[in-house]
Amino acid sequence: SNNLSSGDEILITEMEHHSNIVPWQIISKTTGATLKYIPIHNGQLKLDNLDTYITQKTKFVSIVHQSNVFGTINDIEKIIKASHGVGAKVLIDGSQSITHKKIDVQKLNCDFFVFSGHKMMGPTGVGVLYGKSDILDKMPPFLSGGEMINTVSMDNSTYNDIPWKFEAGTPNIAQVIGLGSAIDYLNTFG
Repeated sequence: SNNLSSGDEILITEMEHHSNIVPWQIISKTTGATLKYIPIHNGQLKLDNLDTYITQKTKFVSIVHQSNVFGTINDIEKIIKASHGVGAKVLIDGSQSITHKKIDVQKLNCDFFVFSGHKMMGPTGVGVLYGKSDILDKMPPFLSGGEMINTVSMDNSTYNDIPWKFEAGTPNIAQVIGLGSAIDYLNTFG
């Protein structure tokens, strides 16, 4: 939310899971940014006039890779390319797609990629957030606690390197180990 202000636009789609709608509604109210939606028709995103949705005002695009309702696999490569063309950052929600196909975030060139552990036979309460390191380096921590600190003095503190600067307090160790085992198991299937 530090990078959004009044007049900026956040773009999502009408097929998003509530977890990718509600946070953007809250952020748009907090920052004054406008929340826009790419419409759907017959379970497909209407991408024929993409430049009407992705404009110079677009600062952030957050889109589901595969719909949990329709099963639709969205043309995220097209959306990422158009978004980057106007300087917008892109987050891909891969919670549904991650179990069905191999994902190469560097090839996709998305700025962020997220998925839930329980969607891939892992434990609940854990997931993965990938972010490009140059972006994560510039972002301030959003929680505070022990692990995210490098040095502490009476007057100042410095943040740890990524990813630790985003890990406030004791990590979710057991769940992360369980998620790692689930990923290893799924990888045996190719």
